[in-house]
Amino acid sequence: MGRKKSFDEQSVIDAAIAVFSEHGYAGTDVGLVCERANIGRSSFYNTFDSLDAVFLRALRDYTATGIPLREELNHSAEPAPVLLMHRLGGALEKQCEDENRTGCLSANTAAELGREVDAVCSILDPDRDAWLDTYSTVLERGQEAGHIRADLDARVHAQLIHSVLAGLRIAARVMTEDQVLAQARAFVAGLCTPAGQAALGPDHSAPSLDSHTEGSTAR
Repeated sequence: MGRKKSFDEQSVIDAAIAVFSEHGYAGTDVGLVCERANIGRSSFYNTFDSLDAVFLRALRDYTATGIPLREELNHSAEPAPVLLMHRLGGALEKQCEDENRTGCLSANTAAELGREVDAVCSILDPDRDAWLDTYSTVLERGQEAGHIRADLDARVHAQLIHSVLAGLRIAARVMTEDQVLAQARAFVAGLCTPAGQAALGPDHSAPSLDSHTEGSTAR
């Protein structure tokens, strides 16, 4: 009869998410994950096939944390500029709360590995497409409401939002929170009509939403 595990498997995956976010794929070894999860190597290998398997599961679990926020953005009645700033500003505020400012595992992995690993692409590609669909929906809704400029191509600017957030995540590793939030707000304001800029307001913080769900800005 096999020995019962003395640890929660999900806690090891959560530890792996933190370690891979901080050290990257190449900079992480089993020892670092075991140390963070407070388990021994034998327990690790008795439970998981390999560090690569843990990395892929960690990446898959991490991308899934974005689903509640996408649902929130897709269905909220808030003006599009507020939703976009909630997304960008919320993610940046969350990163700046972290002493190490390690940021997003998905963005960090994409920057490190590019398209070198098919298994990684099979996780990141659908996640990115889902975010682009959400951004497109928000932009189109904003155009219909007169808050987002009608001349913008919603799909192209959805891609731009994704790219700008990735760049601001890098900036947030070395700049102050106020500086990166001001950049995010300036970008969103540039997408807006005068009515949209009025809806966005002058405050440099990320607006909270009435329908905001706990932890939804984790990504």
